[in-house]
Amino acid sequence: MHGEILIKDFKTESGVVLPESRITYGTYGQLNAAGDNAVLLPSSYMAKFQGYQWLIGPGKALDPSKLFVVSAEMFGNGRSSSPSNTPGPSHGPRFPVTTIRDNVDAEHLLLTESLHVRHLHALIGCLMGAQQTFQ
Repeated sequence: MHGEILIKDFKTESGVVLPESRITYGTYGQLNAAGDNAVLLPSSYMAKFQGYQWLIGPGKALDPSKLFVVSAEMFGNGRSSSPSNTPGPSHGPRFPVTTIRDNVDAEHLLLTESLHVRHLHALIGCLMGAQQTFQ
């Protein structure tokens, strides 16, 4: 499933408030009743959530028959909030610098408020996605 979460009044680490911000994501599998079989795959910079397809599927490392896999795209990639798709007053060159922490905070809202994940089974990433695992 492909989705998008709209976050109202998202405060960035720099203190700038985005009146509306979006995180684009994809999910594979089903969240169990306990809400604890989720695996988060934060994207690397400029990557799409489909970049982890080689890991996801029956018999692969992330089997959606057992796990609820969530792959989220970072701010600035063009589908999540970025300078090119954010309405004024934060569009274009006025789009704030976003940090790894900003992405972690937005993905936390995605997981807990939109997808009702209670506990992550695992967090896996590469490049800038991997940096999010240390936050």
